[in-house]
Amino acid sequence: MRILVVLTLIFFASISYAHPHMFIDTEMEVRLSGNSFSGVEISWSFDPMFTAAITSDFDTNRNGQFSREETAEVFANAFSNLESSDYFTFISIDGNTYSPSGIEDFEVFMEDGALVYRFYCPFNKSVASGEFRIAIYDSTFYCDILYKEGNPITLSGNPDASFTIEQNSDISISYGGSVSVSREGSNYSGTAFPQQLVVSFNSN
Repeated sequence: MRILVVLTLIFFASISYAHPHMFIDTEMEVRLSGNSFSGVEISWSFDPMFTAAITSDFDTNRNGQFSREETAEVFANAFSNLESSDYFTFISIDGNTYSPSGIEDFEVFMEDGALVYRFYCPFNKSVASGEFRIAIYDSTFYCDILYKEGNPITLSGNPDASFTIEQNSDISISYGGSVSVSREGSNYSGTAFPQQLVVSFNSN
């Protein structure tokens, strides 16, 4: 099946000189419970090429929607293998780093012409330091992952919490070779630094 070749290249590429071939825009709902981090619902909007590949191979009736059966096929053949890459999701709490042990409530749908994956990562971690960080990135930089323009972050469960988005300068991803495709307005220097979300519990 053609899509398996595409997925092998995308999700399991071990390329010495990696550079972006896929573009993902992220939105997140960070769910809190008091001063604990319950989990995060993540939405990924994909670029036109990946959108076309998935819809061509899995939207079997070509109606622009994914039935329960089609969603199960997408999950099994075009998402579940990301477990080996920690779903590109890394949480820093009180000096420790965590990745999802599993995901829940996987959905796939079309929105504004783009394929979207939405899924929930439970964590249920207390936060002693008063803040924690979420970084979503591909350590090979085969996928260029940024937060979606507009208002990509929602916090729920603690009205006093706040957030900032910043560059994580402690993590550098080196890549080389010519960049044949790029995000509009982006410059590719050969080193990428992932964005991270910093969530703070404000004291009263």
